[in-house]
Amino acid sequence: MNVQAHGLFGPVDYMDIEDVKSLLDNPDCEIQSRLVEGADGFHLRVYSFIPHHDSGAVPVAFIPGWTSVMDGWAPLLAEWANTRVIHYIETREKRSANIGRRIRKDDFQMDRHVEDLRIITDALGLGSDVLWFGSSLGATVILHGLQEGALEGKGAFLVAPNSEFRFSTWQIPFVAAPWWCYPPLIRLFGLPYLKWRLKEPKQYIRYRRTLTQAHLPRLKKSVQANRRYALPTDLGVVNIPVAICVAASDTLHTGDDSHSIADSLPNGEVVEVPSNQYAHEGDLIPDVNAWEAKSCD
Repeated sequence: MNVQAHGLFGPVDYMDIEDVKSLLDNPDCEIQSRLVEGADGFHLRVYSFIPHHDSGAVPVAFIPGWTSVMDGWAPLLAEWANTRVIHYIETREKRSANIGRRIRKDDFQMDRHVEDLRIITDALGLGSDVLWFGSSLGATVILHGLQEGALEGKGAFLVAPNSEFRFSTWQIPFVAAPWWCYPPLIRLFGLPYLKWRLKEPKQYIRYRRTLTQAHLPRLKKSVQANRRYALPTDLGVVNIPVAICVAASDTLHTGDDSHSIADSLPNGEVVEVPSNQYAHEGDLIPDVNAWEAKSCD
């Protein structure tokens, strides 16, 4: 790893190629890692997986969730990378992104994430011949970009997108507190809350890893920028097929939200899976393939 983490909130900038190979148990593909310039001076980390035995399916633009780390997606990536080109794009709030100036709250508004994806997918030469895959914030960014007409593709498979980002009353101090107060706040309040709220142990482990490895100043600015966010209501203009993946056992992302979003899309469909963990594993690939064959061809 380029910068090795030490301690609960130690820095982890990005994983080098050998770390990724080890994490994914040496998949049968070429792995590329590079910084690609996005909007506003941000350079985002992109990992490209080029299989030695490509299935011929369109490439996947893979946008992980808010402050998400690759470890949580390793079971899915390890299998998918063997047969399909995947471009795993880490959004600007993550440690792996580079910016040579002081960050602002406005840097993390949804439209800035959308502009990053527009610029970077263009630089990768993807155009409209791409399947979007995203989770949580990543899924919301994709949906927002499709609604604005800034992004295009053959289809989008979205795991638990948010129509808004809800904060409980007790969470408001996180928004107001200086970023250097976040480690004790996360230890004392954030992690116990997640352990109580989440019913899937592996989901809690992923979120714990995410929070403890987050870039804390960016985390604060991102929370401030999105606490009043609402997904555009006119989703009727999104004309590509969109699958909204929802797990009944996921108590953090509401199923009602997902069904409402799917109902608002002309070519929307809910894909139900057994658990949030299932959506992070190779077991999800047949679900994606079946939906894609039915809806995108």
